[in-house]
Amino acid sequence: MNSKIKKALQIIIFFAIGIGLFWLAYRGQDIDSMIFALKNTKWGWIIAIAILCLVGHYCRALRWELLLEPSGYKPRKINLFISVLVMYLSNMAIPRSGEVFRCGMITKYEKIPFAESLGTVVTERIVDLVMLFIITIAVLICQTGIVSEIIANNPDIATRIETIKDYIPYIIVATILLIVLSIFIIKIMIKRNVFGIGEKIKGLWNSFKNGMTTVLHLKQRVLFIFYTIFIYFVYFYTIYLGFQAFEFTEHLSLMTALTVFVLGTFGVVVPSPGGMGTWHFIVIETLSLFGINKDPDGRAFALVIHGLQDITFLFLGVISLLILPIINKNYQPKEVYIENKE
Repeated sequence: MNSKIKKALQIIIFFAIGIGLFWLAYRGQDIDSMIFALKNTKWGWIIAIAILCLVGHYCRALRWELLLEPSGYKPRKINLFISVLVMYLSNMAIPRSGEVFRCGMITKYEKIPFAESLGTVVTERIVDLVMLFIITIAVLICQTGIVSEIIANNPDIATRIETIKDYIPYIIVATILLIVLSIFIIKIMIKRNVFGIGEKIKGLWNSFKNGMTTVLHLKQRVLFIFYTIFIYFVYFYTIYLGFQAFEFTEHLSLMTALTVFVLGTFGVVVPSPGGMGTWHFIVIETLSLFGINKDPDGRAFALVIHGLQDITFLFLGVISLLILPIINKNYQPKEVYIENKE
C-alpha cells in the first residue's frame, strides 16, 4: 500500500475514534442543562489553569535543553519553548506527529541534527512512561479505601466482584502462563527476527536502556528529575484547579484529581486527535465513581477543561508558527561546545 494512502487512512481512523467516543460521551446530552452548568463556571480558575499549563510547557522546554547539552548544543530557550507549543498543535491535527515536527523545527533553526534531537525526545518519552507508571502504582495503592467505599455503596458492583472472586485463581494462573508465553515468543522473535519484528523489539529495548543511561549521566540530573516531577505536578494540579472552577466538583480532593489525571492520561494515549473523545469519556466515567453526575456535571467539566486545552494549543501554536521565522531571521546558532566534543 502506498505510504501516503496508509498515513491518510491512519489519520482518518484516529479522527473516527475520537469523534466516535466524543459522541458516546455526549449522546443524549440535555443542551439546556449543559449551558446552565457552563454559565456557573468560575472562569478565574480557568485562567489560572492556562497560566500554570504555560509554566509546565516551559519546564518541558528546559528539560529538553538538559538532554541536548551532552551532545554539545545550546539552543535558545525561546526556540525550544515555541517548538514544544507547536508540537501540541501538530498533535491536534495528526496524532503522534508533534514529536517529529518539533525536532524538525529545532533542526531547521538550531542546526541540530534531526537524529540527535529525536533521540532526546525518545529519552523524554521513556522517562515520562516511567513517571506515569510510578504515579499509577501510587494511585492504585492510595485509592484502595475509596474503591472499597464505592463498591460498598453500589451493591451491583459488589455482586459482580463476588462473582469474579470465584475465578481469581484461574485468572492468576492464566496471567502467569500468558507472561511466560509472551517472554518465550518475544525471545523467539528477537532471535529469528520474525517479519522484522524482532529487530524492532530489540531497538525499543536498546532505546529504553540508552534513554535511562543518558539521564543517569546528565551533569544536572537532579534538575532534570525536578523538571520531570514538576511537569507531572502541573498536569495533575490543573485537574484540581479545574475542580475549583465548578461548584459540583470543588469538594473533590487532590488524590481524586490525581486519579482523574492518571486515568485521563490513558485516554490521551489512545491515538485520537489531542485525546478528543477518549479523554472526555474516561474522565466523565471516572468522576461518576466519585459521585459526580454524568449529565450535565461530568460532561460540562470534561468539555471545559479539554476545550481550554485545545483553544490554548490552537491559539499559541498558530502564533508560534508565525513568529518563529521572525525571531530567527538574523539568528545564527551557537557553535558546538568544543570541550563536549573532545
